Amino acid sequence: MAKVTEQDLKRLEGLIMNRFDQLEEGQRVLENRFNAFETGQTTMKEEIEPVIIGQNTLKDDIKNLAVEQRELKGEVKEEINKITIEKIELQGDNQTIKAKLDGVSDRLKIIEAAIIKIPDLAEKVGELKYWRQVVLITLTATISGFIGWLIGAGHLNP
Repeated sequence: MAKVTEQDLKRLEGLIMNRFDQLEEGQRVLENRFNAFETGQTTMKEEIEPVIIGQNTLKDDIKNLAVEQRELKGEVKEEINKITIEKIELQGDNQTIKAKLDGVSDRLKIIEAAIIKIPDLAEKVGELKYWRQVVLITLTATISGFIGWLIGAGHLNP
């Protein structure tokens, strides 16, 4: 076996100590990186916190909007139903008005025909007045003649 000298032991001790120093340096580098990682993680948590709060707020807002949307849909459906009913009523009223206008139009045609006949009727009435005068004159003449005969003759013997 070979003899281990003091110098070999010192050299071995130096190597071991050098290795220990390297391990300690590596451990310090790891600790620094770990601390930097923890700091970054803390910073990320701080930055993510408002995002999470905003996300929760958005979720609540979306839920509220969904509720309002359902309410608006219901209101819109009600208004559409009202408008449809009013449209149907207006169509019925329109048909009624058309029927009434047709009736008025028919009456106007009858009245127009009657108005057209007025000059003919006036002429006939004028003719009737003329015949009345003739009849009255004849009747008056007959009665006067009879009265004159009664006065002149004084009796009714033929």
